[in-house]
Amino acid sequence: MRSTLLAGFAILAAVTAFSAAPASAQTSGGVVITNGGHNFNTAKGKFSEAGQAITTLSGSASRHGKAITNGGDNHNTALGKLSFAGQDVTTVGGNASGRGRVFTNGGRNDNTARGFSSSATQSVATLGGSAFGHGKSITNGGRNTNLAAGAFSSADQQVVTLGGAAGRHGLNKVNGGGNTNKALGFGSSASQQVFTGAP
Repeated sequence: MRSTLLAGFAILAAVTAFSAAPASAQTSGGVVITNGGHNFNTAKGKFSEAGQAITTLSGSASRHGKAITNGGDNHNTALGKLSFAGQDVTTVGGNASGRGRVFTNGGRNDNTARGFSSSATQSVATLGGSAFGHGKSITNGGRNTNLAAGAFSSADQQVVTLGGAAGRHGLNKVNGGGNTNKALGFGSSASQQVFTGAP
């Protein structure tokens, strides 16, 4: 279960390393807003463990471009006795130039291990698109929930949302879905992998 989480972390690290160059707001009228998410991480159950890794990288903006990132609204909770909840969220902002606008977000990620000796792992990567020439690119990253509620249950969720490009008054929207993954029964297992990319 934890090896699955580590594999997901490795995938996300590779995606991030490939797509994220050092980002900055240029001095020629660019605007970059990055937030980093509302991250909660709680281990409440007896002998429970909760691990959370959040990375938010800003986008770039130049020539009156605007890039807004956010990083998601991430919760990670291990409630059950001997439970484990692991969450990794990576949000990389997009590139805006020539009055282009890019909004990225990173999803609203919840991850909960509620059952006795349960395991819930979640990996979410949201990569912003690019916009130029009055183009607009909106990405989101999905509304991801991952729950292991049954005793000895396991829930694993991996979500990747990849934004597209918009130019010359173009509009590109990528949302990523409203993803829910639940293992509710005794000894049950639920696995979900979602990829959403622009055409």
